[in-house]
Amino acid sequence: MPRYFIGIDGGGTKTHACLVDESGKIIASAANGAANWERIGINQTEIALNQVIDETITTAKVLRSDVAGYTFALAGIDWDSDSEMFAPFVATNNLGERASFINDSVAALYAGIPSGIGCASIAGTGGKTVGHDGKKSARTMGMSLGEGGGAGQLMDVAINRMARAENGQAGKTRLTQVLPTHFGMNDIHVFFKAIAREAMSVPEELAPVVFELANEEDAGAIEVCEIVARQHAQDVVGIANLLNFENNAFDVVRAGGLHTANLGAFNSAFENVLASSYPLARSIVLDIAPVIGAAIHAAAQILGPLPEPFLKQVFSGARQVAL
Repeated sequence: MPRYFIGIDGGGTKTHACLVDESGKIIASAANGAANWERIGINQTEIALNQVIDETITTAKVLRSDVAGYTFALAGIDWDSDSEMFAPFVATNNLGERASFINDSVAALYAGIPSGIGCASIAGTGGKTVGHDGKKSARTMGMSLGEGGGAGQLMDVAINRMARAENGQAGKTRLTQVLPTHFGMNDIHVFFKAIAREAMSVPEELAPVVFELANEEDAGAIEVCEIVARQHAQDVVGIANLLNFENNAFDVVRAGGLHTANLGAFNSAFENVLASSYPLARSIVLDIAPVIGAAIHAAAQILGPLPEPFLKQVFSGARQVAL
């Protein structure tokens, strides 16, 4: 009887699931909303996970008992003890030792580097950096504890840059005209007052607005993108400093919307900081869904080192199937 493996990639805005068989063939996939327990709570996260699993196995016409391994790559799994919160979920679903819980950045690492040896930098809704040198692992601890914060940080830096321009501390930027219009405001002071007095926040979904202005060579928007890019690169350097990469040569998987947007200012700032400390490091911008890495991780936990035909099959499928 064939064995199947499910990888689940749960982030702050969306969750993907992917089911593969022992040959590496992608059998089914599904997607739904967020699965970050820090944002939506543990109960809603478990509901989202069950829904995406059910949809996947229903599409594949298999049973949960046919699945030999599950990897849950979830945002918010930042400490080893975090996975303990899902013990009731594991018990209720009879997953036992078939289930592994890892941070979603590890899924991106495996999607870009199937051996799992190297670093991964996530710059999406939030941020995370992880690394593994074959013996030891390391990861950043959170935006308030020294790591880049993805699109959330980008918007915070953008608001700060707008305020500095309004206070005469920095040059003018079109951010001050463009961002308020997304809230139906034409007066920048009304916009700032709403932030200061009404606790209005600028959502991560507006990050593409900053990117668009940077592409149009707005100096303020470029500065914002460079600040955030440098932070994410510094995170990689820090994690690499904690690990042992022979001859300082290792691969860095870059995943998440800020990395994959192909913005020149962001890319250049990131690469310059990385190269200044690790000139032999090589960046890989992830061109497949990170959930593929979760599926690879799930299979590797059961099968051990995965053969080349398996990897060739799964990567081929990942580029043909919309995930």
